[in-house]
Amino acid sequence: IIQKIQAAEDADKSSDDFFLETFSSIDAATQCVYGVLKDNKNKRVVVVFRGSTDLSTRDWQTNLSAQLEGMKTPKLLKDGLEGELKKRVLVHRGFYEYIFDNKRAKGDQRYDMILNDIKPFVEQGYKIYVTGHSLGAALSSLLAFKLAGSDKSWIPKPVTCISYASPMVGTDGFRTAFTLLEQMGHIRYLRVNNDADTVPTIPPFSLGLKRRLMKHVGINLRLYDDSFILSHPNSNGWGFVNAVRNSVLKPVWSVLKYHSLQTHEERINAQKETLQNLHLNDLYDDGKLLGKEFNRDEL
Repeated sequence: IIQKIQAAEDADKSSDDFFLETFSSIDAATQCVYGVLKDNKNKRVVVVFRGSTDLSTRDWQTNLSAQLEGMKTPKLLKDGLEGELKKRVLVHRGFYEYIFDNKRAKGDQRYDMILNDIKPFVEQGYKIYVTGHSLGAALSSLLAFKLAGSDKSWIPKPVTCISYASPMVGTDGFRTAFTLLEQMGHIRYLRVNNDADTVPTIPPFSLGLKRRLMKHVGINLRLYDDSFILSHPNSNGWGFVNAVRNSVLKPVWSVLKYHSLQTHEERINAQKETLQNLHLNDLYDDGKLLGKEFNRDEL
């Protein structure tokens, strides 16, 4: 993703809007890799997570560590939740530990490093965007959730997350908390995936003694060759349909094709004229898409 942004910038020699401020690959064998970009044209600070690489890194161990971990509920959410959700939400252990509790990390956790990296560039009027593909998409989901629920005054709201081919990252309680952040106007999330991709269907349930069903969050942009579908967990009548779409009944023999960022890009470009007229704020105001019970505070 960073390479594509840089290529777009390099193609326009007169442009001086994008700056790669940080690229953290130190200890890449045991910690996730991310970059921070500053977009002066659109007034955005963008955090980009790298997806899975080869077996020389901890990426695949992270992907397969699908037990549940209690993630402390962000402070801005506690008054709006009940029971155990006031204290914690349950998420994918591997993804959580990669950012927040990596016992192999030497020094600060990635989350603390990211906060230190982005804070100097969040100027007046700037917004925070988070993105990534595959493993990077899962990490971007958790980071955006944490930032959006933070009471740190310098973090502007809403935080926007745009992910590609994300696996599932949390249980139903995580979805409840995430949806509340959406309703509060603290987060906007567009989860993009190809319909035939297997990765967004996993893990369907957590590992360990107490198994829980895993859930997706945010607005889903599901891409086909020449069309797309938008949906949200609150979408009226879409619950069963989305469950079928998110099942593992996919052409696993074509996973590399449909999971690749290139295929996402090709399908987006094929429908560019229609998609470029869609705006996240408008989608969050769409009662049919978000459901009648979804009442969002002003962004």
